[in-house]
Formats: sequence, structure tokens, C-alpha cells
Amino acid sequence: MRPIDDMLRSAQGKTRFHMPGHKGRLEAVPAALDMTELPSTDDLYAPQAGIAEAERLLARSAGAGASILVPCGSTAGILAMVLAFVRPGGRLLMRRDAHHSVQSACILADVEPVLLPPGADMAAAAKEIPCDAVFVTRPTFHGLVEPLPRADVPVLVDAAHGAHFSWWDSPESALRAGADCAVESAHKTLGAYTGGAWLHLRRAGDEPRLRRMLRMVSTSSPSFLILRSLDEARAFMDEHGREALARLVNWCDGARAKLEKMGYPCPSLGDPTRLYIRTDSMGLRGWEALARLAELGVEMEMADERGVVAIGTVYDRAEDYAALTDAFARLRPGAGKLPAFPEMAYGVRAMRPRAAALGKTRLVPLEDAAGEVAARAVGAYPPGCAAAAPGERLTKACVDVLLASRALGATLFGAEGGLIEVADTKNEGENGDV
Repeated sequence: MRPIDDMLRSAQGKTRFHMPGHKGRLEAVPAALDMTELPSTDDLYAPQAGIAEAERLLARSAGAGASILVPCGSTAGILAMVLAFVRPGGRLLMRRDAHHSVQSACILADVEPVLLPPGADMAAAAKEIPCDAVFVTRPTFHGLVEPLPRADVPVLVDAAHGAHFSWWDSPESALRAGADCAVESAHKTLGAYTGGAWLHLRRAGDEPRLRRMLRMVSTSSPSFLILRSLDEARAFMDEHGREALARLVNWCDGARAKLEKMGYPCPSLGDPTRLYIRTDSMGLRGWEALARLAELGVEMEMADERGVVAIGTVYDRAEDYAALTDAFARLRPGAGKLPAFPEMAYGVRAMRPRAAALGKTRLVPLEDAAGEVAARAVGAYPPGCAAAAPGERLTKACVDVLLASRALGATLFGAEGGLIEVADTKNEGENGDV
């Protein structure tokens, strides 16, 4: 029996508007190329040969002082960034809708997250709130691209969804927009294998410490197949990226216009290759539309209460967009106007994240979690934003929103099986000053 192979083969045959960015259209790679660190190959953590040259070429394409290949995904890149740029006991300024991996980074680095509401003015906050670094998501999961704040401290960017930005003029890549360090998931929008990402640095002098931190949070046996795919993705974009992106933008613009005529608003939020298609105007929650589109042969990347998201990449074809708009033409509208979705609510800081996450914990049903202190980030996935961060007390409003999201089709992380892990403050007393 080969259940994973069976699972993956049964998932074929649909139009892909989800990651990985290669959309299943890469050529097969010989198993002989799956190698390890040898005198004839190279070492990711002390590169001298092929990896070093690949990183030099990548840095040139990105306009970076230095670049590092990351075969363990943007999550590893985010962990390494925070460890490299924020010392233990420091403060990291970020919005609450940052990916939950940055919460893990704060735990590992013993850093205090300063959490702002989604949509908060990061530039103003960076001037007013003492911090050791600023963390920004750009672009967002929905394709929103905002200016980066100017700050007297390092600006760290989760640019996981913007790996393709280096090969056009606008919107600018995170590094060209002013980031000190940025991580990009080449597997999301380019032709790298899943888990393939890269880090870019403004200053080459920051590279040794960042690489050392990356080694601490990554495998000691990096996949040479993923490393190879990262180099292949960069080479393809160097050779064909600008024309391929121009073609992709035309397809996305055409699909956007057709969807608008059908009654599905599809605003461009900055990245012209990302389609956020609103279905609530037609009486459909995004989660419901996601399931119906899959039945019609089109798999989307993610959904929220208002719509669905399609990832466009340079590996798409014209027929993919014809299939997308055809599926929406056949999508049955919902019955009447949707009731208002609950306003998002968040936890309230009660303990240091590290103390809550690494101390003694217990499991409680999510329904009974109001008043407890979260030991893990908990929220709806996708997109993976934490409603309650480690060390925050769950309010009743926060729990109610999570339960409502789950009831409407969202998958919750940090509450698998209906249980949430909380700090065992009843037995040990609350510790870890905020």
C-alpha cells in the first residue's frame, strides 16, 4: 500500500490556481541528482562552489547585498530573520495579521511581539513605539502591496507571496522598497519545488549571522533537489521572466474583467497576478464557493468569509483562465444576502510568549477556552493569521469568532480536534512578566 502516492494521484486532473507555482508543469528530475554534501558538491551552510555561485546570481537578480537559498520554506526564513535581527528580550513591532510563524520566531528568540491591529499605520507606529525591529507582510495573501515604513531599526519583510517581484518594475520587490531583510517563497509563485524559498539582505555584512541562524532552525541535510529547483526558478525568470509576467498580467486582467461582468468583484490590490474574487456579493461565503469550484474542476488557493483567492504564475496557460471564468459562470449563486460576519476579535496579552509556550500546558475544549492563556497561536487557516498569540488571554469574543469561522468552513490551526493548548496557570500560577 502507498497511501500518499494514491492520495496525490487522485487529486490530479483539475485546473490549479494554488501553490506550488509550477502548477505541475516542471520536467521530471532524475533521482540521480538527489545528492548530499560531498567534495564534488557544496555545503549550504558554508558554500564555496555551485551553491555560492547560485546565490551570487540570485543576489544580482534581486538587487541584494547577499542572498541565501532556503530549502525549508519561508517559515525557516522568518525564524532565522527574527533570531538574526532581534536580540533576546527585544521587541518586534508587527500587525496581528502576520503569519503565525512569526509568533514561533518570537518564542524561539525570546522576543516580545508588539501587536498592532490589521490595517494599522506601520510607518507612524515605527516612529512612536520603541522597538528593535519592524516586521511587515508584503504582499499579503490577497495581493495587497503597501509602502514599507521608514524606521531607525531593521525592517524585516515576509514577502513569501512576492518572489516574482524582482522581475518587473512595479510593484517593487521588498528589498528595492526599503527592506533590510526579506524572505520570499519561490515555490508559491515561481517554479521551485514546495519548500523552496530564499532570503535577501540589503547589507552583505549581515549574511554570516543570518546563515548561522538559518542552520539552527533548518535541517542539516538540505534537499539538493529543492536547491536545484531554486536555481532553475531564478534562471528561468532571468531568461523569460519579464515577458512571461507581462503575458500573465494580461490573462489576469482579462479574467478580472469577465468576473466583474458576472457580478463577482475582483479588485486589484497591488499584485496584478493575484485574483481575490469576492463571492459574498452573490450570496456565497468564500469557503462554500471554494468547495463548489473544486467540484467544477478548479482548485483555488484559499478562501475567507468574503471570497476566494487564485494564485497566478508564469507557468499558467490561457486555457487555465478560460476554465476559471467558465467555472464561475456555472457557479450557482447563494440564496439571498448573507448575514454579517462577526467582527474579528483578538486575545489580550497576559504572559511572555516564551513562558506560555514552553511552560506547563493543558488542553481545553475551544468552547471553554475564554479566560485561558493561549500556549500556541490559534486562528483560521488559510491564511494563517493568529487570533490569539502565545501568551494572550482568549476573550469570549475571540473564541466566538473562531467558532463561527469553523462553522462556516474555515480550518482552525492551534485548535485541532476542537482542543486548544493553554498555559497551565491554575496549577503553577501565572509567570513570565509581560
